[in-house]
Amino acid sequence: MSVERFLSEEDARFGPVKAKTEAHWRTHNKKYVRLLESNGELERRLNETAAHEIFILNQAEEKGLAPDQARELAYDCLLLPED
Repeated sequence: MSVERFLSEEDARFGPVKAKTEAHWRTHNKKYVRLLESNGELERRLNETAAHEIFILNQAEEKGLAPDQARELAYDCLLLPED
């Protein structure tokens, strides 16, 4: 497990970000979710995506972006092309 992922999973935002990612994917990317589920990869990909979003949030905050700007950048990470 990478240090980035380990630290991100300890972040209080990790659970809500992961849940939001899963809800978005299940609503807008049903085929992708079914593919990941059939391969046993859904949980890993959700964890990776949530960790990456937390990393983006932290980087944006360090650069002085407003919280809403940071969220907008991080949110782009979870958006996949729709089915």
